[in-house]
Amino acid sequence: MTAVIIEDEIPATVRLRRILESKGFDVVTHIQSVRKAVHWFERNSHPEVVFMDIKLSDGDAFSIFDKVKIQSKIVFTTAYDEFALKAFENKGIAYLLKPVDEKKLDVLLDTLAYYESIFINDEPKAASKSYFMISFGNTVKKIETAAIIGFYSADNSTFILSKDNRSYTISKSLEKLESELNPREFHRINRSVIINRSFIEAVKNQKIVTTENDFDLDLKISRKRQTGFKEWYQ
Repeated sequence: MTAVIIEDEIPATVRLRRILESKGFDVVTHIQSVRKAVHWFERNSHPEVVFMDIKLSDGDAFSIFDKVKIQSKIVFTTAYDEFALKAFENKGIAYLLKPVDEKKLDVLLDTLAYYESIFINDEPKAASKSYFMISFGNTVKKIETAAIIGFYSADNSTFILSKDNRSYTISKSLEKLESELNPREFHRINRSVIINRSFIEAVKNQKIVTTENDFDLDLKISRKRQTGFKEWYQ
């Protein structure tokens, strides 16, 4: 599960990030102010969860919602419990007092799982992409997702790796691809690689062995993604 932390106190950020990553979260970024939060959410794919302190260096976090629509579940974290009602009025699904207690966070994770199950079962979702159109030279090629081993990033570019072991540049970030691909078929295993379940032959020592081996990619599952991968691959 992807997360963003909005917090202007470094010790609180370090502690929360450590707890979240130990529970399998991928903390995408840490933001310290209202201004930077608005700027980031206007330019990036939104995470599944935002952990948001209310009092920031340049104002209260509620003002963020006046400037940008955040497509994420919001968990407010603060040392001031008088903001509880306002937090829930601003689409917050939970409210944690700092310092964040791990047991209360575990209860929250169960709540998030519940919300996710409701979203999956009851909300209409856009159809996952079934193919990609790739341009190279004077050629345009259609690649079915079933023929894609995975996607990877390198040298500030993103590539499709097809089952014929050829790589094609694609003008989308891995984060954007995650939102477009079928999550039952594709999963991000580390910072640089999204893998297709159909091409996984085995997992040995937290490293994926594929049915196609004639390519050089880091297929090791990162530590913070191991729990999520296990749940996905079972």
